[in-house]
Amino acid sequence: MITSELVKPAFHTGPQYTRTLGPEVGELCEMIGFGPDAEQQMLLDDIFALNSRGTSASFEHAVIACRQNLKTGLFKQASIGWLFVTDQRLIVWSAHEFRTSQEAFRDMEQLIAGNPMLAKRVKNIYRGNGDEAIELHSGSRLIFKARTKGGGRGLTGSKVILDEAFALKPEHMGALLPTLSAVPDPQVLYGSSAGNADAETLRAIRDRGRKGDPRMAYT
Repeated sequence: MITSELVKPAFHTGPQYTRTLGPEVGELCEMIGFGPDAEQQMLLDDIFALNSRGTSASFEHAVIACRQNLKTGLFKQASIGWLFVTDQRLIVWSAHEFRTSQEAFRDMEQLIAGNPMLAKRVKNIYRGNGDEAIELHSGSRLIFKARTKGGGRGLTGSKVILDEAFALKPEHMGALLPTLSAVPDPQVLYGSSAGNADAETLRAIRDRGRKGDPRMAYT
């Protein structure tokens, strides 16, 4: 049960949708002891919103906020939803720093393996250095990657989390976005603090989101 009151964000744009699986995802997270607060539930509703064709209403979803646990908690909740509610084949969680991607893996491993309801659906957990992944019996996989200076190759999945989006470079997006055109119902989730003067890619995402983009949900 969500008990916190919603704090209305300064900006909240997104496409119209027919229905959303956000409440179902929120309920599952609540059942495993990691329920969303009101702001996270609002964002889950956006991420898991469906259009009249039954596909994702938004291709991109950006969350720019100073509150770290809002973003990181949302990423975990979205990953739980993609793995256990919508059965996505491949989810990629990437970060600018290797240490950050490892911490995300350890958090998700503890969250999933520590809950009997979810743990029984796990086939394998891979702990290789740089090859961390959680694989379900259904075939769904959540893998963790650090972004390289050379670009975003190797990050293609049905759902892609770009943590530490302040560090994104044009070469990352130039390598990643075209590959998603061949993926059924892809989504990209950006999460970041405000960034600095060098964060040109994040600033462009922010400007599109604040203006309103028909394929983006922005907060």
